[in-house]
Amino acid sequence: MGVGLQPLEFTECLADSPHFRENLQRHEKELERTSQQIKRLIKEVKDVVQAAKRLGAAQLALAASMEQFEFACIGASTTEDERVIGRSLHHFAQLIRTVEDERDRMLGRAHEQIIQPLERFRKDHIGAVKEGKKKFDKKTAKFCQSQERTLSLSTKKPETVFQEADAAMDMAERDFCQASLEYVFQLQAVQERKKFELVETLLGFVFGWWTFHHTAHDVHADAEPLVRDLQLRIQRTRSNFEETSKQTESLMKKMMEVRQMVSGVFILLHRARARELIISTQCRPTTGHGSPSRMRRGLGRSPPRWPT
Repeated sequence: MGVGLQPLEFTECLADSPHFRENLQRHEKELERTSQQIKRLIKEVKDVVQAAKRLGAAQLALAASMEQFEFACIGASTTEDERVIGRSLHHFAQLIRTVEDERDRMLGRAHEQIIQPLERFRKDHIGAVKEGKKKFDKKTAKFCQSQERTLSLSTKKPETVFQEADAAMDMAERDFCQASLEYVFQLQAVQERKKFELVETLLGFVFGWWTFHHTAHDVHADAEPLVRDLQLRIQRTRSNFEETSKQTESLMKKMMEVRQMVSGVFILLHRARARELIISTQCRPTTGHGSPSRMRRGLGRSPPRWPT
């Protein structure tokens, strides 16, 4: 709650006392503060609407990407769990679209039901008070001028001049009092009117958000059985994957062990064969036609030449 204002009494209004003028200025400052607050509210509501529209567009883009996402099938056939999981993103996209449709309807009503009423209040009611102030200031100045003219009249003037001056001053005073009463009424009326018109307008804005969130809650409630079923299938698929991964890792380990064993046997065989070759070479005779010494002696001879 703001700082309390003292009421503007009609009796003080007619008396036009210094206390009344000070109280009037406080009401005028409060009116200007209200005008600026409403202006800021209008800006913030517009910003919220634009941000919500951008969020909705991003959500719809996400839904489109979900619909286009495909799960590749490994093997000739798929299980029921795989088929349900494969369709899940398409279902998610439908849920997002349903919620965003309600958001779009809510935002579509925001300008007409929220922004325009706030702008009208500021323009029609606060604007009318400001026009009333102009009229009040004008009548005040005219009344003061009339008083000054009357007081400045010379006593030597004819009585008719004084009568005309008094009549003009009476008329100016009557116009001033009428403008003052109307202005005071407008000031207090707009302060009271904002308690229900502004709050009612903003309540409509909040109620629109409540409706949107309630729709999202209903969508969640309707989809909850399917979501729970999907969660079970996901958990089952994860468990199967973890078990298969353990079996695969065990198989890979065994295959590596077999490979190492085969490789070891091959190396042993290779070494044994090489050893046999070395032994057989060392055990060959050193004389005879095929002896190494004869072969070495034959290496120095010239090759035979064909007759020309």
